[in-house]
Amino acid sequence: MYTLLGKEKLKNGETVEVGVVESPDAALADSILHLLAHKDDDWQFHMQSALHGSTDLLETRFYLSMLGGIPVSNVMTTESHGVGILGHVFTQESHRRKGICSAIFRRLMKHFQDRDGKVLTLGTGYESAAYWIYHSFGFRSIDGGFMRYSAIPIEELEQSWFARRPVRILPMNWSHWPRLAVLGARCEGEILRSAAWHLFGSRNLEGPVCRSLKAQTQLKGTVGVVLETETGAVTGFATVHPTGGGMNGWPGVSLLDFSTHSSFADHAGELLDCLTLPSGKVIAYVDMAAPDKAACLEARGFKREGTLDGFLRTAGGTHDVWLYGLTVE
Repeated sequence: MYTLLGKEKLKNGETVEVGVVESPDAALADSILHLLAHKDDDWQFHMQSALHGSTDLLETRFYLSMLGGIPVSNVMTTESHGVGILGHVFTQESHRRKGICSAIFRRLMKHFQDRDGKVLTLGTGYESAAYWIYHSFGFRSIDGGFMRYSAIPIEELEQSWFARRPVRILPMNWSHWPRLAVLGARCEGEILRSAAWHLFGSRNLEGPVCRSLKAQTQLKGTVGVVLETETGAVTGFATVHPTGGGMNGWPGVSLLDFSTHSSFADHAGELLDCLTLPSGKVIAYVDMAAPDKAACLEARGFKREGTLDGFLRTAGGTHDVWLYGLTVE
């Protein structure tokens, strides 16, 4: 469904129409996909799925500037429970440097705030031109070009969002994508949170989770489970990914990852129990600063098979990592 949000005058005197497409929308699907045809297969999979109504309860919105009824610029958000990821910021080359991006952002941010949106995350080049555009609309750096907008002070938001509440464990689906991004942005907790997602401390999970959800959809099996509170916050996850063959992995070997917010650490074992492990060898890397995670694995039959000295390298120094393994028949 397309909704007109208003008209904006550009630097060169032109006037563009700014509107939003709320997926699904078969009528404008081809125009949007043509505008964003340069995006790689993972993003194309999500956009096509969203525009044709097969991304669960995920809210995907395409904020467009239109000239003569044709979209020439886009900013996309994926949202759930008032939190979202912002991406796919693109303007056709012939329409750049006119102020179109800022025109869309003025309407997008007001639309998000009017819907009582809580937080948006995005990734961009640190201190690039785009970085400073986002900064002007209230986004602030979490780590370099990983940025976040919060409608209220972030300490207050995190205290409310991650407050201790009853939880349930669910198979990971598209609606969990932006909520996992909020969990990935948290500063507290162990450094090594997900080897498969390269989640070492705070990190933008936009790409890694999209790829996992694409794989889960195509394989028609569960790649991950999440810990969800009764208010919709995702406070933990567990995933298992094949490492693959060839130079980048090992045939018949899968990688297990799991992590929770510290307030929900007592549910880590339940997450593991709800994840179906594939047959073959399953390995897990554990930050030595997280002995409780090691204990969870040992209680489920995993054996410590080695210590990788200085294997985890961050700006804060090097950290030792335990390697755990289990053979599943």
